[in-house]
Amino acid sequence: MWTEKQKTRGAIGLLILLHFVGFVGWHSEWASMISLLTPIHLLISFWLLLAFAGGGQNLKMRLLWVYLIGFAVEILGVTTGYPFGTYVYLEGLGPGIWDTPWMIGVNWAMLSLAIGQWVFAYLSELSAWQRNTVAALLMVLIDFLIEPVAPSLRLWLFAGAAGWMNYVSWFVLSWIMQAMLGGSKDQANPLALPLILCQAIFFAGFHLWPAA
Repeated sequence: MWTEKQKTRGAIGLLILLHFVGFVGWHSEWASMISLLTPIHLLISFWLLLAFAGGGQNLKMRLLWVYLIGFAVEILGVTTGYPFGTYVYLEGLGPGIWDTPWMIGVNWAMLSLAIGQWVFAYLSELSAWQRNTVAALLMVLIDFLIEPVAPSLRLWLFAGAAGWMNYVSWFVLSWIMQAMLGGSKDQANPLALPLILCQAIFFAGFHLWPAA
């Protein structure tokens, strides 16, 4: 039987392996296969994070609302160009409805939970609105890393480039999601920071070594 420490180390190791294999795979002859596996990668990462999140059914209900709101806003964005700007989804995040992949809601939920729980654990002395603001700013920083490389990873494509409206909207939506998750961050999540770092390093790596 594994101890909690061994389970944590194993989960962190799996997160690192998933991101490493994905990064290397994107620079190999199997890049197209790696693209098809992106939704599975995302689901496994989210499942690992959730397994260490605590919060019980209350957290799951809050995450469901975060998923639904994130997905609905993305549908609105693809359909109307608001609030993020004019963009389309590519095939990398898998199938969906109304030209919007189901997995984008999972991405919102995963990043919101990881960043929110990490901020709560290390900045618990701040007020709720201050923690929400810090978490939302970190969400925007992650988006700064993602946007320039998203087209080459077959995620999404803006008409031109992601502009100020996209980042302002990311901040506002992220803040709302943090407020929704606020009551569920009742314990430190040992996978929160590893997941944030894996995501940041993964996308930053493509700035230094672009995908083919």
